[in-house]
Amino acid sequence: MTLSKSLYTKGIQCPKALWLKKYKPSVLTPPDESAQAIFDTGNIVGDFACQLFPNGKEVPYSKNYDEMITTTKQWLDEGISTIYEATFNYEGILVMVDILTIENGEVSIYEVKSSTEVKDIYLHDVSIQYYVLKNLGFKIKSANVVHINNEYIRGDELDINQLFKIVDVTNEVISMQSNIPNILKEFETYLEDKENEPNIDIGIHCNNPYECDAKEYCWKTQRQIPDYSIFNIFNLESKKQLELYSRGIINIDDSPHDFEIKRT
Repeated sequence: MTLSKSLYTKGIQCPKALWLKKYKPSVLTPPDESAQAIFDTGNIVGDFACQLFPNGKEVPYSKNYDEMITTTKQWLDEGISTIYEATFNYEGILVMVDILTIENGEVSIYEVKSSTEVKDIYLHDVSIQYYVLKNLGFKIKSANVVHINNEYIRGDELDINQLFKIVDVTNEVISMQSNIPNILKEFETYLEDKENEPNIDIGIHCNNPYECDAKEYCWKTQRQIPDYSIFNIFNLESKKQLELYSRGIINIDDSPHDFEIKRT
């Protein structure tokens, strides 16, 4: 099994999405202009965040990840104290650390996000990086999420230190470590069968924490959910939508007359 940290978090959201990404990517919806803009913004934010830790060296991207791993190791051996996109592999799990700092033989992980808060999925992102580095023998000082400070008001000059918040999530990440082998085993079980995709029904996970790029395939192709359905009823909670769906009701006209539509 080979996994990147992005595939790991995709599997956390839905193992079926992970399986499709690995074995049936043609059914996935490519990013539209909006999604691409978000991706581009993330790259810009990542570049700015590197200024929080100046004078570092960035590992050049290569489709041959072994080259990135070798460069990272070389720079660590040379005593480089700040590395951007430091790349590591442990038993097929590939991670690129946005910003890695090294001080007195200890490393600190910084995961950069263009969000204005620390979301649960970010903790999974950082936790798999921590897992890989810990198992490779690194002594880890801290694990952190760097995100936008929405309280910052820019003056004439951009203050990088005010633009970002650095949140130490070390304790949360450490508490997640014991469950990672179980998660990886679950993923491995799904991925062992390269012919049959996991039988996972649609649900809240299709949109949380992100809208899944397999949603069109799972909803429209496989389950023929129409463009206008119970899932489009204004102000109807997701759990009530799924309650109707679980009862085999998809079309709005088929909704029971006594079903409570609006939230109280």
